[in-house]
Amino acid sequence: MTEPAGAPGVRRRALRPDRYLAANILLWVVAYALITARMVGDESLRPYFWEMAWRRAVVCLVGVAICMLIQRALFAARPWDLGRRALLALGLSTLGGAAWGVANHLAFYVLDPVIHWQGTTGEILLGQFMNFTVLIWSFIAWCAIVFALDYDQEVREKTLRLVQAQALAAESQNQMLRYQINPHFLFNTLNALSALILQKDYVRAEQVVLSLSRFLRASLEKPTGEKSTLADEIEAQRQYLAIEQIRFGERLRFEETGLDGAGEALVPSLILQPLVENAVKYGVARSSDPVAIEIAAEARDGRLRVTVRDDARANLSGEPPKLGVGLENVRRRLAALYGEAGRLVVGPRPGGGFSAEIELPLERR
Repeated sequence: MTEPAGAPGVRRRALRPDRYLAANILLWVVAYALITARMVGDESLRPYFWEMAWRRAVVCLVGVAICMLIQRALFAARPWDLGRRALLALGLSTLGGAAWGVANHLAFYVLDPVIHWQGTTGEILLGQFMNFTVLIWSFIAWCAIVFALDYDQEVREKTLRLVQAQALAAESQNQMLRYQINPHFLFNTLNALSALILQKDYVRAEQVVLSLSRFLRASLEKPTGEKSTLADEIEAQRQYLAIEQIRFGERLRFEETGLDGAGEALVPSLILQPLVENAVKYGVARSSDPVAIEIAAEARDGRLRVTVRDDARANLSGEPPKLGVGLENVRRRLAALYGEAGRLVVGPRPGGGFSAEIELPLERR
């Protein structure tokens, strides 16, 4: 089985760059728009609007590149505590603002300047400092965005690991519960075989052995975590009931209803075995009259309902139903695989007999 992404030993992957890149570009589009809006208010610069607009775009692309470098540095510092990372972010924002100021000065006042600066060196430095104090907030905002996206990814991965751990636990529990079925069924079948041997009914005893072999081959060849179609599960129950019919003869009858539209639905492997075995043990075995065991299925509104019921008068009782080992096994398997979406409802039937219904989400192969 392939190890899931959230299993222990799998390294934490960085968030895909497209989210960071989109946030980075959006940040500098907003910065570009704000700087441009400030320039529009200065009448002396309006004649140079388009010449300065494309240079400003280049400078903003430099800002995008600086933010990508800051992002890589913050990623490398992930093992650090939050205080050290915050100080690093502040330092990187300061360096980023200074680097952007240098790029801005080169683009507008050194490399083929649009306007020749007429002021003193002090005025140039003051102007660049003012740009720095405004733009440093863009880099601080970028560090905050990186922290937020990184934290969001960490929460997502922790949630994914938790869900996968719960799925693995549910699968392990499902396998454990399934392993309980075959020994329980085998115990009852060997009791029936022993009774036939004591009665010296060797022909029927041989039939039991052959039917048991076919049933176990069909059930044990399936991987433990694999689901089966409802049609396959019912075929397995036919083989089981063939064994019991050798024991009970005409006292046991088997009926199927509503399977045409639900036969391809997927169900947990051997989920019906305890229900049918319960009907045989508490219905057929305790009744001197013929008993019909019916399996009915209905697939509707995204749900699958499968009912196993018998009409044994021996089960006519006003007492509340109690879950034995087999039915409790079914209930726990449904809870492990489907949570609240899977349920088991059992109880006596009004006219006599017993009914056990499982309900689960409808899945098809």
